[in-house]
Amino acid sequence: MGYLCRAWGSCALSRRDDSGICSLPEMPRQPIDLWTPRYPAGRLHSHFQKLTQMPETQRTITRWADGFEDVNNTIVQEFQTKFSPAFWELYLHAMFRSLGFGVARPALRPDFVLNTPHGAIAAEAKVTEPSPGDAPEWTPKQEVAFNRDEFYERSSIKLAGAMATKLRSFLEYASEPHVKDRPFLLCLSPFDHPWFVVQGFGAITRVLYQYGDPIVGFDKTGAMVETGHQRVASVTKPNGTKVQLGLFLDREYAPISGVFFNPRATVSKVFADPLRKSHKDDRVSAVWYFPSIGEIRAGHVHPSEHRESLADGGYLLLNSHARHAVNPDAFFAHGVTVCSFDESDRVLTSRTPEPFLKERTSLGVVPDS
Repeated sequence: MGYLCRAWGSCALSRRDDSGICSLPEMPRQPIDLWTPRYPAGRLHSHFQKLTQMPETQRTITRWADGFEDVNNTIVQEFQTKFSPAFWELYLHAMFRSLGFGVARPALRPDFVLNTPHGAIAAEAKVTEPSPGDAPEWTPKQEVAFNRDEFYERSSIKLAGAMATKLRSFLEYASEPHVKDRPFLLCLSPFDHPWFVVQGFGAITRVLYQYGDPIVGFDKTGAMVETGHQRVASVTKPNGTKVQLGLFLDREYAPISGVFFNPRATVSKVFADPLRKSHKDDRVSAVWYFPSIGEIRAGHVHPSEHRESLADGGYLLLNSHARHAVNPDAFFAHGVTVCSFDESDRVLTSRTPEPFLKERTSLGVVPDS
């Protein structure tokens, strides 16, 4: 049976009038038809094509999209032909609402303005994707060689580039009334490699803090302890260009208050949604970390016995130089590890919820109804 007591939930809140963002025009909320193919089969993304055989999974994603305002009229095209950028936006929309935030979608930018108990937050969604000629992320992993060092270098280059792009974009509209003097949260996810699911937060800590692999030793009792970490100041592109890391150590990035990063927010999270009607043979395998006792526990159960919040498995990585800080409490309360970095002592502190989702895979029957 399941062993988590934290309840999954989703609530749609009406917008409040005291945050400064409700002057944005109210958009009519027509249901979005994500599933009727609008493009030739050759343009449809592999994930979308597979999901057309999964009506129960479709219903779950449609529920995630409830109330999503397609202000640019692009979400269906992206969902059907690119998939990952649209999936990430729909996930974020549902996840923010599950935290109890009011969610507004401005007509232009940013992607979201969030009404939270601690004030409004501007939030942008960004994914990294394969470069031309690279294997698509849906390629079976066994068909793609895995070199750990090369993988983390490549991932770091992609993430650093995505952050630089979003910083430039934000500075173009940062003085607009609905975002001025508010925290800016960059919601970043890698969908750029068949092995992206093994990334954890090892690459993003390099990119933000120059914080690489831990260095371990043994104490007097023989127990393994972390004694330090590898400092990764830069990585080099194949063309020889050096990419500087440690972006949150650079005050140029002070406009970015933090990064929300969830390597567990994949299609597998849809299968793990406890409100999804599952096939009797579906299974979810999850690994949870219990920080109070220092234990890792694994489970392999039917989805109806698995309890996972939309935010579970996520990381909120804070910028100590941020112009406007993000309050992390709501994120932490719903399963997100909150990371901060002491630059002088080079100490990465992780405030880890109980329990924390380390890994999760799912086995689903197709068709699923």
